Amino acid sequence: MGGDPSTPRAEARDILELRVHGVRNTPPQEMLGVAVEAIEVARDGAIPLADRLAGFYTAKDPDPAAATRIEAYSWGHLDRFAKGRGFLTGVWRTAYNVVWFLVAPFGFANAGYWARAFETDPSREGGLRTGSGGGITRLFGLALTLLLTSAVSTVVFDLVAVQCFLPADRSGTWRVCSALPGQLDGLGQWTRGQRLALFSLAPLAAVAAMAVLGLISDVRFRTRIHDAARVRAAHGAPDALPLAVPEMWMRRRVNSPTGLTHLAASLDLVVATLAWDAAPHDGAAAPTLFVLALVHLAASAAMIAFWARSVRAPHPLPVADGLLRRFAGSRDAQAGVLLVLAAVIYVLCLVLEIWGAGTDVPGPFGGGQLTPTLILVALTVLATAGCVVRAGYNEWIAAAVLSAGTAALWALLAGWLDPFGPGANAAALAVVVLSGVAVVVPYVSLRGRNARAREEAWHGAGPGVFMFLGLLVGAFLASALALGAGAFLRSGRFQTSAVPSDPLFRAVSLPGGAHDIAVPIAFWAFGGVLGLMAAVVTLVLIVVGLLKLRATTIDDPAIDPTEECYRPEIARQRRASAFLQRAEPLLHFLAWTVGVAVAVSLALAVLWQYRDRSGRWAWVRGVLARAFGADSVAVLWQAGQLIVLTAVVLGGTAVLSFAVAKAAAPEAARPLGLLWDLMAWLPRAAHPFGPACYSERAVPELADRMIRWLEPDGAPDPNRRVLLATHSLGTVLGVAALFHLAATGHADLLPRVRLLSFGMQLRPYFGRFFPELFGPDVLGTPGVGAPSFWTADPWKGKDLPALGAPPRSRARVLARAGVAAVRGTDAHDGARSAAAGPLTALLGSAPRPAAGTGSDGGGAPQAGRAQPVWLNLWRRTDYLGFPGYSYAQDANVLDRLALEMEPDSYMAQVATHGNYLPTVAYLEARRDLLLNW
Repeated sequence: MGGDPSTPRAEARDILELRVHGVRNTPPQEMLGVAVEAIEVARDGAIPLADRLAGFYTAKDPDPAAATRIEAYSWGHLDRFAKGRGFLTGVWRTAYNVVWFLVAPFGFANAGYWARAFETDPSREGGLRTGSGGGITRLFGLALTLLLTSAVSTVVFDLVAVQCFLPADRSGTWRVCSALPGQLDGLGQWTRGQRLALFSLAPLAAVAAMAVLGLISDVRFRTRIHDAARVRAAHGAPDALPLAVPEMWMRRRVNSPTGLTHLAASLDLVVATLAWDAAPHDGAAAPTLFVLALVHLAASAAMIAFWARSVRAPHPLPVADGLLRRFAGSRDAQAGVLLVLAAVIYVLCLVLEIWGAGTDVPGPFGGGQLTPTLILVALTVLATAGCVVRAGYNEWIAAAVLSAGTAALWALLAGWLDPFGPGANAAALAVVVLSGVAVVVPYVSLRGRNARAREEAWHGAGPGVFMFLGLLVGAFLASALALGAGAFLRSGRFQTSAVPSDPLFRAVSLPGGAHDIAVPIAFWAFGGVLGLMAAVVTLVLIVVGLLKLRATTIDDPAIDPTEECYRPEIARQRRASAFLQRAEPLLHFLAWTVGVAVAVSLALAVLWQYRDRSGRWAWVRGVLARAFGADSVAVLWQAGQLIVLTAVVLGGTAVLSFAVAKAAAPEAARPLGLLWDLMAWLPRAAHPFGPACYSERAVPELADRMIRWLEPDGAPDPNRRVLLATHSLGTVLGVAALFHLAATGHADLLPRVRLLSFGMQLRPYFGRFFPELFGPDVLGTPGVGAPSFWTADPWKGKDLPALGAPPRSRARVLARAGVAAVRGTDAHDGARSAAAGPLTALLGSAPRPAAGTGSDGGGAPQAGRAQPVWLNLWRRTDYLGFPGYSYAQDANVLDRLALEMEPDSYMAQVATHGNYLPTVAYLEARRDLLLNW
C-alpha cells in the first residue's frame, strides 16, 4: 500500500485531517482535543458545513505548529428527532426509542436483503441486479407488516369488540369489561358489526404510524442536491463494486410505491379477518368480500415480488408514450391503483359490518385464532428459504418446496386426512420428509462448491439468519401485545371489597362462572416456547462466561513490556472482550433456536386449533397426564400462563427501561447500539418502514467534504491532501465515501487521500455479514473465519489464506465487463476501472505478493515496501476493534497495536473501544502516513 514518491510534498496546512467518530458518538470537542467552547462549525468560504444533526467542526484557535488542519465530522445525532436535555425532549426521545424497537424487525429484514449475493450492472435501474433472494426478503417484510396488523386486529376485534361486550339481556342491560374506560360503555348499544367497523381503524392506524415514522425520519437523510447532480452525471463502470455504484446512496430502494402496497395489503387483511367472522351468518356478501380481499392481497404480494426484480424503481416513461405505457412503467400509479381498490373493498366491508344482518350473531370471533398462525408459518418458510439462497438455490423453488412440506405437515397435524385412512397420513409424512431432503441436499451440494463459504457469516446463511432474528423480535412484540392486552382486560375478573374487621387488607374473590378473556393459542404457544428459548440461551451464555472468563490467558499478541505490571488487569479485559466477540456464533445458535421454537409453537397451535377434528390434542394431554399425573395438564397450563405473562412483563419493562436510559444518557446514544449500527447504515431495500439510512447522508457528505478540500475552487489543487481518520463504524462510512468518490468520477483524487482506521469491525463483522459490500474482494485483504464459541480465544487460527478467484457473483460481473477475473490486477493498467477496487488499489496501490508467500497481492503491504496509504490500529482489550489484515503481526504493516492502558487517565485503567486519538500508536501512524507526502 505504498504511495507515489513522485507526488509533490504538501505543506502542513494543506493537509486536512478529517476525524470521524464511531458507535460511541464521540463529541467533536473530544475528537479535536479542546474544550466545548473552543470549537466552531467549519466553513467552506461563507458556507457553514454543519446543521443541527451532523456536520464538520474545527477548533477556533488551532495550533499554528500543527502538522494538519484537523476537522471532526459528527454524525451521532442522525438518529434523533430532537436535541437538548429538557423534560419534553426526554419524553419525546423515550417514545421514539420505544417505537424504534417496534421497527427493529423491519431493520433485520433489510439487513437480510443486503446479506444476499447480488451483482452490479449499470444497465439496470440503480446499477444493481437484485440477485436471488430479493423477492422473498421483500415478501418477508410484507409478512412482518401483516403480523403487526394481525396482532392489533386480535386485540381490538377479538379481545375488545367481541369478548368485552356481551349482548343485552331481557331487561336491556348489557355488560362491558370493567377494565375498559367508562367512555366506551355506550358501544354496548351498538351491534357487534358496528363495533368491529369502528375498531378496524386501529390496525390501520398502527401501520400508518409505522409509515409516518419511516417517512419523517427519511426526510432528514435526503442526499444533498450537488451530490445528486454528480450522481446523475456519473456513468457506472461495468466492473464496479457495489459500493462504487453511483446511485448507491442516492435515495431509498423501497420507496412510496412499496409503502402504499403494504398499506393496501393491511387493508386486505383487515377485510379478510372481518369477512371470515361474518361469513357463517351472512349469506353471500361476506364470502364474496373474503375472496376479493384474498385475491387482492395475493395481487399485492405478487406485485411486490415482481418489483423485486430490480433494486430500484424504474424511471417513469415520458408522456408521449401513452397512458397505458406510462401506467405500466410507473410503480406509483400501480401502487395507487392497488391502494384505491383495497380502500373500495374496505368500504364495502364497513357497509356490511354496519348494516349487515348477519354481523350481530353472538359467538367467538372467527379468524382470530388462525390468522396469526398462518402469518407466522409464512414468515418461517420465507426465513428458511433465505438460508439457502446465497448458496445459489433458487428462491422461489426453495419457498415452493418448503411450502408444500409445511402444508402437508399442517394437514397431518390438523387431522384433515384422517377420513382417507392411514395411507393418506403416511403420504403426507412422506411429503414432509421429501421436502426437507429436497432443500437440504441441494443446499449442501451448492455450498460445497463455494470456495468463499468460510469467509461468509454462517456459511452463507446470512439472509436467513437476519430474517429469523426479525421473526424473533416481531413475534415477541406481537405476543407481548396480545398477551399484555389480554392480561389487562382479565384483571377486571376479580372482585374486591373492604374487610371491616381488618382495614389493612381488602378481600379479593373470583366468582364462579365468571367470564374470561381468551387470547389466541398461537400467541401463548410462541410466547411460552420463546421464554424457554431465552432461558436456554441465557444458560449457555452463563456457562460459556464462567468457563471462558477463567480460561487460559490470551497471550496473542504479547502484552507490551511497558505494561507488564498491569498483566492481570489486561488479561482479564482481554478475556471479557473475547467473550463479547462471540456475536456471530451466538446469533447462529439463536437463529436455530428461533426456528425450532417457531416450529414447536406452530405445531401446538395447529393441534389446539383442530382439537375437535382429531384426537391428537387429546393424545398429547394423555401423554402429559400419564407422565406427570391426571391434573398435570391444568397445572402445566396455569404455570405456563404465569411464565409467559412474567416474561412479557419483564420484556416490556426491559424495553421501557432501556428506552428511558437511552433518552437520559448524556450523549443520547442510538436506540439499540450495535444492532442499530448493523441495520440502519444500509439503504432501505426490504421494508419501506424500516430504520432510516443515515449513510444516505453521511457517505455523500464525507465525500463532498473531501471534494471541497481537494478542489477548493472547482479545480484540483495538487498540493492539498486528506488524511481520513475513522473510528469504529466511522470506518464503514469512510470507506464507503472513498468508493463514492470513485463512483462519481473523482477517482483521480483518491491518490491524495490516506486512511487511518482504529477500533474498526470491517473484516470480522461487516465483511462476513455483507460480503458483497465489505468482503475480502472489496477490502483487498484476506478473509477471516467465524469466531469459535467454545475456545478461550475465539479468533485463534481463524486467519484465512487469500484466494485468487473472486466470489461467484463478482466473477459474473467481471465476465460481463470483459476484464480479468483475478484479484490484485493493477487498477491502473487498463484492465479494470478505478471503481472495481479493491480498497487497497483504490488508495493508490495494488501490492504484489512477496516471493513464496502464495498471496495474490490483495492484502497488506510487506515490510520494506513503499510508504503505506492505509494503517489500522487495534488492541486486544477492545471488544469492538479488530485487525484489518491478520491477528499475526509478522510481516503485517497494515495493522498496528495500540497500548492497552488508557493514555490519559488519572488512575490506571485498561483501555477498551475508545480513546485511540491520544495514543502513541496514533501519533506514530499519522506521522508515517504523512511522511514525505
